[in-house]
Amino acid sequence: MTELITRWNALAAPVAGRPMGYISADIAGRGSEAPEKPLGDLIADAQLEATAPAAKGGAQLALMNPGGIRADLAYKAAGAEGDGVVTYGESYTVQPFNNLMNIVDLTGAQLITALQQQVTGPVNGPNPKILQVSQGFTYTLDMTKTGADRIVVDSVKLNGAAIDPAKTYRVAMNEFLAGGGDGFTVLKDHKNKLVGVPDLEAFNAFLGKSTAAAPIAPPVANRITVIK
Repeated sequence: MTELITRWNALAAPVAGRPMGYISADIAGRGSEAPEKPLGDLIADAQLEATAPAAKGGAQLALMNPGGIRADLAYKAAGAEGDGVVTYGESYTVQPFNNLMNIVDLTGAQLITALQQQVTGPVNGPNPKILQVSQGFTYTLDMTKTGADRIVVDSVKLNGAAIDPAKTYRVAMNEFLAGGGDGFTVLKDHKNKLVGVPDLEAFNAFLGKSTAAAPIAPPVANRITVIK
């Protein structure tokens, strides 16, 4: 078995070592215990960028499940690629499932319910699962309260405008979330689904815009205001 693994590692090395992009510092994901993770923001932004064009789904925001972030991005080189280089092997380790992106219609009321399902129910109530959100989507999470009241409803905004419960929004997410995974049952009640690119492809395309001279800096993680 060891010989087999060694052989395939050698065969995979040229692909795994291929540079995808550049970062200026560590970007915490799996290793972050904060509700909003810098790498979660980065992934959500990548998903929004891949699905925002009208021909690609017309997404207005993206949601990412925290459990789908399987690693951090480390600035220090793991091999010979050089510090700050993100290889295909590293981006794949972050998002190994190759979930297809789904772009769907959700009402504002459904969006708010999804946020409330982060902190309610038999699974997420005791152990909240805080969705990672794309740039422009903001709200307050009040952990001094209990249940659905932890979501401050009038704080939920998209690009500074309050979410209208009666309005329809185009939302990007991976197929696991769109199927109601991780206790987000309201998300499977979507309409007008368009299937997009794999999430890893979206992530690598976003990383690919960076250069050694203009690397990606860790997001400041200020989209979710947390009251403790």
